Amino acid sequence: MLTWGTLLTSAAALCRLSGRIVFHRKLLFMAVGVAVYYGILYALAVFRPDEGFTVGRALYVLVEIPGAVLAIYLTMDLVAGERDRRTLETLFSSSMSHYGIWATRMVAVYAVLLATLLAMSAAAYVLFAEFPFALGGLNAFAPAFLLVNLTFFFSVLCKSSNTAGMLSLGAIIGVLLSAEQLRETYYFPFLNPFELPLGIDAAVWTEMVLINRLGLLAGGGLLLFLGLRRMAQRERLLS
Repeated sequence: MLTWGTLLTSAAALCRLSGRIVFHRKLLFMAVGVAVYYGILYALAVFRPDEGFTVGRALYVLVEIPGAVLAIYLTMDLVAGERDRRTLETLFSSSMSHYGIWATRMVAVYAVLLATLLAMSAAAYVLFAEFPFALGGLNAFAPAFLLVNLTFFFSVLCKSSNTAGMLSLGAIIGVLLSAEQLRETYYFPFLNPFELPLGIDAAVWTEMVLINRLGLLAGGGLLLFLGLRRMAQRERLLS
């Protein structure tokens, strides 16, 4: 009879194995990249103290934008890596449904990304500007969640991880180029809830931020569903 101890041990072993498969050496490269990025910005802040970070700029430059890039980096080869290792079709033949397999891996990506964003937000609070860092990390997770699922969707459609990454990066660039027009609307993914724009009532702004964040989460969930459905169609073709 399977005991709770055995079940928890097996679940922990499965999580560790999934983590190794999904992330491999990505976490090390990610940590080094973030450290170098923060080091450069901190050096600039030290040598040019008059150009310090405001609350809004700190959240935008130090958490949201690098978080969006990390979302793409963690997800772009999630499917292509299985193709390259010739294990994608093997996953289709396993007893566990592909929904369960990929949902487990995506949850692992979400968890690592959320923990990273919270750590980055705390580091930005200590090194650059004081702001509600826990809320800042959670706020930055919404656009990162959308980009994770957008990149996953592209990785299912495209055979190349580089193509999936470039398409998602192009989406970010398009948003940034339109930032001035979108900044104070419902549609800007990097909306800053801590800076109330002039001429907008606080209650209206709170409602805008809430709708914006719920829209990002709903859009990310829809993209994940579409990606999984597309994967299911491929599974049926191979069966």
